[in-house]
Amino acid sequence: MMDRMGRSKRHSSPRARKAQPDRGQPPAELQSLAQRVSQMSPSGVLERIRRARVAQQEAETKLAALVDHAVGLGIGWPEIADQFGVTRQAARQHYQRRHREDASRRDRTT
Repeated sequence: MMDRMGRSKRHSSPRARKAQPDRGQPPAELQSLAQRVSQMSPSGVLERIRRARVAQQEAETKLAALVDHAVGLGIGWPEIADQFGVTRQAARQHYQRRHREDASRRDRTT
């Protein structure tokens, strides 16, 4: 009985394995992007970083609204997680944590 308790009960699920990146060559579009970026000036690189960060924040805001709506429609976390290529638990924790952070920010500003 004791030897059973020492064994890990974790098994990687097909969904968790699917979320791992491919170890092959980067796609051609990423190689092309890397070539273009390598030719940019320092100020151009900094401007692109700023724009990419703004776009990322906008995309995260849109995703959060879509996830909220999906949950409101009764779509389950497993189906939502499939769209992100992560486990149900990872998707739920990420978006619930985001809600807590947004709520605490709103509380501090009011």
